Amino acid sequence: MIAYFVYRLYSKLSLILPLNVSYWIAVRIGDVVYLLMRKDRQERVKIVKRILENKISQKQAKKIIRCNFQNFNKSLIDFFRIPKLDRENIDSLVEIVGQENLDTALKERKGVILAGIHMGNGGFVTTALALKGFPVNIVVWKEKNEKVDRLFQSIRQSKGVRVIYSHNSARCILKLLKQNEIVAVTVDLNGGKKGIKLNIWEREMSIVRSPLVFAFKQKASVLPGVIIRQLDNRHKIIIGKPIRMELTQNREKDLETGAMKLFEFFKKYMVEYPEQWHWLKFLWQGVEES
Repeated sequence: MIAYFVYRLYSKLSLILPLNVSYWIAVRIGDVVYLLMRKDRQERVKIVKRILENKISQKQAKKIIRCNFQNFNKSLIDFFRIPKLDRENIDSLVEIVGQENLDTALKERKGVILAGIHMGNGGFVTTALALKGFPVNIVVWKEKNEKVDRLFQSIRQSKGVRVIYSHNSARCILKLLKQNEIVAVTVDLNGGKKGIKLNIWEREMSIVRSPLVFAFKQKASVLPGVIIRQLDNRHKIIIGKPIRMELTQNREKDLETGAMKLFEFFKKYMVEYPEQWHWLKFLWQGVEES
């Protein structure tokens, strides 16, 4: 219940206060959380140093992680301000690079899996596409707190984005792909024992397999995408070219090859903008040394 009132207050203030004031508050909250979450902070520092191949000092790594906490809270502000977006102001806040890749994929009439990671403000990606007239659906977790869940989903749906809950999504996703719609999913999620195993930065991780499985079944295009916060707090959405997977008799190997191609795209941005990748520790949950 407390979480709901905190988010509700955050939401109201984000809509009422000037954006620069909201960002200032968000950064200060990020600083407080950074100082309080000592163990979490230490794990993230280790990981960011590995991602950057130990080419940075401990001090530089801590600065990146502090900025990461700040950016996460700024992204919350952006998310809660989605109801204020419309077709007239979206272009002043969000630039889309690679929209032609999406247009071309949709012409194939087999649907599109838009694969992303927890970087920047993902809510702006689906919102911007919906405001531009694209048929967009997003796969999300259902929040444990019912009121928080309704708040989050009402914000996502306010601009025409349709929400699919991950726990009961397979049949719905296949139907939407057959209707030539876009299904946005995040792939930097720990897939557990059933996930696709990859070796990234000399550590094994397991990512969710379902997006690539759906693409196989429907022969849909898989397009990687990221959203990057610019220095002026505008956003740049980058949509990559389709991930092409060669189909052989070994489907497991095909899935692994496709997943690796996806992460080759994402690694560039993880390395260049580690302060914006908010999920950077969870793929290796339990692997880090204490």
